Amino acid sequence: MIYQEFEPEPELSPYIQLLWGMEGDGTDDHFEKEVILPDGIVEMVFHYADPFFTYTANGDRFLQPKGFAISQMRQHIAIESNGTVGFIAARCFPWGAYHFFTEPIGNFLDDTIDSQKLWPEHSGRLLHDLRRAQNLGERKDLLQRFLLARMGEVGADGSIDEAVRLLRDSRGQLSVKELCDRTGLSFKQLERKFLAAVGTTPKVLARVSRFLHVCHNLSEFTDRTLTELGYECGYYDQAHFIKEFRAFSGFTPKEFFARNDVKFADM
Repeated sequence: MIYQEFEPEPELSPYIQLLWGMEGDGTDDHFEKEVILPDGIVEMVFHYADPFFTYTANGDRFLQPKGFAISQMRQHIAIESNGTVGFIAARCFPWGAYHFFTEPIGNFLDDTIDSQKLWPEHSGRLLHDLRRAQNLGERKDLLQRFLLARMGEVGADGSIDEAVRLLRDSRGQLSVKELCDRTGLSFKQLERKFLAAVGTTPKVLARVSRFLHVCHNLSEFTDRTLTELGYECGYYDQAHFIKEFRAFSGFTPKEFFARNDVKFADM
């Protein structure tokens, strides 16, 4: 299996964390089922080979579209290949995705949306060109040109970008009042802008941010108690910590720590 990551071009780097792709040598090169945790970001994925299966937290299975965006999730999912592997993807910062969509992200929260719906006049051409390209480097270039063109079609809102950055950088510790004070937005303005641009309320994104902070610190679990780790990451007691962790991941912290098939990104 070939896996590559690419730095985005400077014009995209304020909104796109990275571009990455994966391709196999044939149908025998299988991507085993992997659990994906909520991570506060939107990802755009374009299959030029066979689309993957997605498994929801309640056990439902569906075949991914050829091209799609997956919004912020509030529960874990799992993915698994279904034939020949070949795709290129763009991972957004939490404030980045709305710069490329005219569809409000809140309209597909906890869900995928087909690229044909997002970009009905352009998606088909991109998928066609990706299939004809010779390697992941060429496909990365095609995707970057596509995203640069789409970015020019959507207006930006600096106040919501700043609010999401502040919440991310505080690891979910800033209150809604503090966000309003620091951005000059009213509570209603802040919530409305979050729902359109991020897909969730500030409180939900703060919960996801705290949860991810725990995930990134679980390597230190053996040196500290769950209570100590929970306090450090903003939970008021161990019961709250375990309840939130199970809500997002489907596991207790101890169960999560024992697994090796769970992935999560950094906001």
